[in-house]
Amino acid sequence: MNPINDIWKQDEVMEALKDGRNADDIRVMDCPKCSRWGYWNEGSHFSCRFCDRTWYVTSEMAEDSIALADTVTVTTDGYDNETLANP
Repeated sequence: MNPINDIWKQDEVMEALKDGRNADDIRVMDCPKCSRWGYWNEGSHFSCRFCDRTWYVTSEMAEDSIALADTVTVTTDGYDNETLANP
């Protein structure tokens, strides 16, 4: 089964919103391999729901994370909240 592209519908994001967390308080980051958004709990690791890999979060990766609310304005290529590959 393919994961849902829309980061707002990811299970962890929906649970955080349901628990009353604000979209400005939920961090997401793009996977270093496939560049798709995933929920990040601001811990030391990030697991991609698309390519099933887990990454140690470096300080650079943490700085590149964004608030869930900011994903609304991210440019996409026809898929909800799917980042474009870096050229």
